[in-house]
Amino acid sequence: MVRAAAVLLMLMLAACGGSENATAVPTQDPILMVQTAAENIRSADTFRIDVIQSGPDYAINTGYGNVTFRRATAQYVSPGTMQAAVRVSAAGLPVDVDVYSRGEDQWYRAIWTGGNWLHETFAPGFDPQTLIAEDTGFQAAMSAVIGLNLVGEETLDNGANVYHLNGTADGAAVNALLVGLIETQGDVGVDLYIDRATGYPVRFILTETVFNGEGTPAPEPRLWIIDVTDINAPTQLEAPPESTADTQPEVTAESTSELTAEATPETTETP
Repeated sequence: MVRAAAVLLMLMLAACGGSENATAVPTQDPILMVQTAAENIRSADTFRIDVIQSGPDYAINTGYGNVTFRRATAQYVSPGTMQAAVRVSAAGLPVDVDVYSRGEDQWYRAIWTGGNWLHETFAPGFDPQTLIAEDTGFQAAMSAVIGLNLVGEETLDNGANVYHLNGTADGAAVNALLVGLIETQGDVGVDLYIDRATGYPVRFILTETVFNGEGTPAPEPRLWIIDVTDINAPTQLEAPPESTADTQPEVTAESTSELTAEATPETTETP
């Protein structure tokens, strides 16, 4: 069973295009600002999410042992397809996992699959459609923030001019943003950045207090930064070849020694 920590942290947020269908964000009321931004991102045809985590490690329990999440990047394509590249650390070594989801149907490939796509579940319960559904995903996470406050206008490290809002939320509610890919608990600090020109939410920063076995807080919090970029950019997905997905090749000891030398046939995903 895998809880892939797919989604949150670090720098840079490329300029977001595709604002022609977005609604200007009202600045009189922080709640209206967040609601409008959520509606804008839900109407996007595509977008990319970049996730990096800092602070105490986040462990993922997989069928091949525990691994530590490092970062992830994914493209969402409406109405319910997503492909992600997840970087984890296993026994101190970096390992890359590709995950492809069409609705609840999933494929993944990694070094232990011999580089072949397996038509198997990597993240139980993950469904990209819920990321932009009205009562889940962005909508639910942004609506869950309490004590919402407009900090002011700022410029991010990539030059984007944004409105900065912050507040707190119950970790279980904010998890909706990541469609169950990660699990935060307790009160979580939420910083939200909305692009002033496009009206899209372009960065989330979640600040999570981590406790040890005795209930003592760790010296530093765990930070998740979720950058939303490339809104309405062209689709760039590599659908797993159906022949590989359907046959579900057996994973052998030999197949885990190195990635397959054959290039995976390239196909075009239709949004």
